[in-house]
Amino acid sequence: MSVHPLIRHDWLEVGDGHQLFLAQYGDPQGIPVLYLHGGPGEGCSGDEISLFIDSGFHIYMLDQRAAGRSRSSGVLASNDLLSLLQDIEKVRNWAEVERWCLLGGSFGASLGYLYSCIYPGRVVSQVYWSMFIPSVAGAQWLYGLKGAAKQFPLKYLEFNPEGIEDLSLLFQHFTEGFHHPSSDVRDEFIRRWLAWELALAVPSIDSQTLNIDNARSLARLELHYAKHDYFGAYSLLQRVGADLMSPTVILQGEFDWVCPQTLVDEFLQQFGPERLTSRRVRDGEHTFANEAMCNAIAEAVQQMARYVKSL
Repeated sequence: MSVHPLIRHDWLEVGDGHQLFLAQYGDPQGIPVLYLHGGPGEGCSGDEISLFIDSGFHIYMLDQRAAGRSRSSGVLASNDLLSLLQDIEKVRNWAEVERWCLLGGSFGASLGYLYSCIYPGRVVSQVYWSMFIPSVAGAQWLYGLKGAAKQFPLKYLEFNPEGIEDLSLLFQHFTEGFHHPSSDVRDEFIRRWLAWELALAVPSIDSQTLNIDNARSLARLELHYAKHDYFGAYSLLQRVGADLMSPTVILQGEFDWVCPQTLVDEFLQQFGPERLTSRRVRDGEHTFANEAMCNAIAEAVQQMARYVKSL
């Protein structure tokens, strides 16, 4: 029997026509932990349970708006940063959790960090990895000609064969491709978008394994947030980043080509709280599919549990 059995799952009405899928695992009386997936739009797969080695957790797995099993899939209307932040608080109120821990990676780490600054009294402790900095520099690194493109030039050529330099024009190009009358053309643009991200996140995986049917909503949501500058996430991080109060661990992989550690540390030095820095994970990549990252995250989660139990 799993140490983290399914407790229940629900679709929560949060307004604007959105229903959030929330699955709960583990011990109903255990330490409440909210897991925040990346993307935006990735959804939870269930593999995240592997990050919890010990029992004693009440794990909330939330699929954010239009992501994963949330309804309706891929919907862009009323889907923005403020809505995602408000949804977290709605889920906490619905679950009747006074204070909880947070766990998340990539954009989920950015989202959780913001939530913990805006609602500091609601967060006991948190562990993040591969934190995405939604700044101009972060977007340029990820999608531009002079960032990760320099590390993977052939993969980038497949992503942006036209060599479009201006990101707003590049995002408009993909928007047009995603809405092309031909389904074959639409799927090719989606494949290009996701193959580039996969090349950076999990360099050892062959992009030919991509399942377009399962990935359309992810690509559309990622583009939606990117073309809208993540709805002001970086300016908000600049304003509230130093307000973080709860013990926080941020892990960045040595070979994370999506979210390089230098951008995270530059942000923390300028706008974060004193003494908070990111930890470098040797041989770590972007996702916890990488063994080094998985082990580092699992260890940090164990340490977080010991801290919470000591309070």
